[in-house]
Amino acid sequence: MSAANWIAAEYDGKSLRSWSMQGPTPTGQDQCACVGIPALADALQALPDLPLLLADMSGTYPAQDFAAAPTSAKLALVDATAGKQPFRIARGVTQAEPEARLHGQTALVAGLVAADPQFDGVICITGRHSHWIRVSAQEICHFHGYLSGEFMEWMAGDCANAAIAEPDIFLSALDDALSRPHRAHGRLLALRGATGSGAAQLAGLLIGCELADAKPYWLGETVAICGNGPLAGLYALAVERQGGAILRPDHDAALLAGLHAAWKIQPKVQATRA
Repeated sequence: MSAANWIAAEYDGKSLRSWSMQGPTPTGQDQCACVGIPALADALQALPDLPLLLADMSGTYPAQDFAAAPTSAKLALVDATAGKQPFRIARGVTQAEPEARLHGQTALVAGLVAADPQFDGVICITGRHSHWIRVSAQEICHFHGYLSGEFMEWMAGDCANAAIAEPDIFLSALDDALSRPHRAHGRLLALRGATGSGAAQLAGLLIGCELADAKPYWLGETVAICGNGPLAGLYALAVERQGGAILRPDHDAALLAGLHAAWKIQPKVQATRA
């Protein structure tokens, strides 16, 4: 097997996943837990001494340079450092109204659009923070973000797997929240710390409230739902429940494709980390 010549990485606020890459092909993968900038910087410095491209999904790492939507879906890179070691980070996108930001999600969008340049629809990226992104003519047009995943973690831990285990309970709560989102909030406190069916209800209520607010993004649209973890399956189930047309692209493949496309066209500014 050929030796790796660059490193791709993704940070979600709790863990850093990294891939040793030979061009577009991963040759190895690693993961470590790290929370906060000091721990992330240490983890980045411990990676192999190769050009490094990071998609920071959490927005933890300080970055000053953002594009303004609408903007090209092609990924741009921004210089950053971990200690004294340079690397590059996926450039984010800002939006004035409603005020919002994308961070490493731009790498996923770039990879998905590279795979289907004619894509005209919405990309829903799930995780601790979810984002609904309208894409047309290879541009990020506008987007909106939610904290549903983070609320689930804070209120009841492993809601997503509980909902997968009890889909009927999840869907019943989802239907209630979609039809009466103003009442769903009144049920949340009683479900704090819930497990099993209670956690499945909580997931349904939170995702249902999100879908009620994000309706302009999925109603009548093709929605590509992309995420690393069980939440992506729940969002797919929820949108399908409303009769929506969904696609399920592979999260890691899209991420690596987006980062690789940027690495290919900007190798001259990616110095080896000494």
